[in-house]
Amino acid sequence: MIDKLKYILYFIVLLLVQTLILDQICVSVYVNAFVYILFIMTLPIDTNKYLALLLGLLMGLCVDLFNSTLGLHASAGLLVAFVRSFALDIYSPHDGYENNKQLSVRNYGYGWFLKYAFTIIIIHHLWIFLFESMNFANILFTLAKVCVSSLTSLIVILLFHLLLMSRK
Repeated sequence: MIDKLKYILYFIVLLLVQTLILDQICVSVYVNAFVYILFIMTLPIDTNKYLALLLGLLMGLCVDLFNSTLGLHASAGLLVAFVRSFALDIYSPHDGYENNKQLSVRNYGYGWFLKYAFTIIIIHHLWIFLFESMNFANILFTLAKVCVSSLTSLIVILLFHLLLMSRK
């Protein structure tokens, strides 16, 4: 029960940080930090795939409601939840995952977390920015935006992960 309350709190905190702080900061047209996907990325390993998809959709819909983006983040949240299981399989430790262990730097190390997070972040950002531009005419601008925003998001996600998720 405490774990469920903890994840509900993480959902709310990450949603509020995303919509009330990060979405309001305009550093450059190339820089967008998306921290809300951390919630989906760090769901327990034994989370039902359909529940993960539902939570990804719910998180994305909430971000869309705050930003008036009409399903862009909902589709990206679904994609992240879908890709999550494949990324977990690709980066599975030699001895596998333990069901009761949190997907965190503390349990699997910085190397594992950075590879896992960066894979999901790149896919998420490609989806968001390609749909946002809706054409390939400015593909170099879009790819530059994906790269810079992915690095920014990785740094912000790592910081939030270390602050929120790794505490016992």
